Amino acid sequence: MAKHSPARAGWPVLSELELISRGKVRDTYRLSIASDRLLVVATDGISIFDFVLNALVPMKGVILNAMNHFWLKYLAGFGFETHFVAAGANIDTYLPEELRGNADLQARAMVVRELKIAPVEFVFRNCLTGSGLKNYDKTGRVNGHVLANGLQDGDQLPYILDDPTTKEEEGHDEHADALEVRTEYPGMTYNLLRVFQIARDYAGAHGIMLADTKFEGSKDVLGDEVLTPDSSRFWDINEWCESRKPAEDRKAPTSLDKQLVREWGKSMGVDKLDPEKPEDVEAVHAMTVPPEIIAQTTQTYRYIFWRLTGRTIEQYLRDVMKVRIPLTPMKNVLVICGSETDLPQVKAVCADAKLTATKVTIHVMSCHRNPQDLTDFIIHGLEVFDVVIGVGSKALALPGIIDAWGHFLKKNVRVAGVALGEPGSRALLAAQLSIEELPGQPVIINEMTDHAYTGPAGLRELLKRIDEGELPPEKPRKEKPVQMNV
Repeated sequence: MAKHSPARAGWPVLSELELISRGKVRDTYRLSIASDRLLVVATDGISIFDFVLNALVPMKGVILNAMNHFWLKYLAGFGFETHFVAAGANIDTYLPEELRGNADLQARAMVVRELKIAPVEFVFRNCLTGSGLKNYDKTGRVNGHVLANGLQDGDQLPYILDDPTTKEEEGHDEHADALEVRTEYPGMTYNLLRVFQIARDYAGAHGIMLADTKFEGSKDVLGDEVLTPDSSRFWDINEWCESRKPAEDRKAPTSLDKQLVREWGKSMGVDKLDPEKPEDVEAVHAMTVPPEIIAQTTQTYRYIFWRLTGRTIEQYLRDVMKVRIPLTPMKNVLVICGSETDLPQVKAVCADAKLTATKVTIHVMSCHRNPQDLTDFIIHGLEVFDVVIGVGSKALALPGIIDAWGHFLKKNVRVAGVALGEPGSRALLAAQLSIEELPGQPVIINEMTDHAYTGPAGLRELLKRIDEGELPPEKPRKEKPVQMNV
């Protein structure tokens, strides 16, 4: 088991229960009410490359627990047996009196049946990436599966393939022979393949590509965590399609999980260190994960939960798991019109939006006619808002300029754009392209349609999404140096 960091080791232990294990992320307790009932608590711990980082990602454990609950209930509808017993407010039935009514515990804990878990992690791949890609590049095969030549990172495989690993208590998991695992666990392999197919199709219907995942279980009973961002690789389908366009050197899109933390870890050389060497573990535990990386990771977990379940984590906790949690804080949104002529329709939409958790402020400011006023506002007034929406027609530079300056000044404010204009007009097309064709696409568009929010209906949709849903995580930025006198 990887050594815990100070942050992970400091996670509070429930002294009222018998602690039987502390994993990288989860703490497991035995419940006295029945010998085969366990309480599994998902903490906010985070690990990469088999190192437990000295950091906590707010809400991560809550989202993992709720995602696990969602999938276990969904799969039960197809007749799959799971270890699930209770979650949310229902865990109180199994807890000692002094632990009941604890909303945070209800949000991040689940009561399950204790299983004798098979010593195998059943990995299934829909796309070629990660360790599967490494093996393919070396041998042209993935765990005995012979594949066509010329496949690249992120390419979809001709069929779902099984690529199991061992389940090691210490050190790295090792590849297990797929044929041997299939022979020893034929029923589990078949059932888990069916689970993967069901999950892949469900995710695809929600615009998400399930690239791969790992399952654990006992005989025909599904256990551990199922189809969470910590056990699975999820990609936005539009981003995945875009990443398939190059003929050569294709790369998989950014996965909707802790990928930003992994990339930070690579930049710090964590992937080159050995988790079994105490000096390397100590070096990693001394590293500080930048707070902006932590914040973006929380948002990524929130986002993939919303995309797959259709609810924010707060909505799911209240409506499905019956956990009495505080209402989400009020969001401050600024709508900036590039021209006074856009003001009447913008005001009409905002007045009719029926927002419950969002306060909207409206400014009129042109980046071309009011450059000094816009710059002063970005420097001194931007940070009081959570989201800024630039609205206008023609060459709508407003969202891009606000986003670029906000990023440069580290204002940590998301920027979206809404294109206005008569349908079919050059003015509308110019505004749409000004938003959609920014290099790296930093300004928020409707990623489900891969187009800019457009017209009064688009502004209404965007405001409702901000009020009731989740915005996509910020995309990684590519810094490019200025070249003078070239």
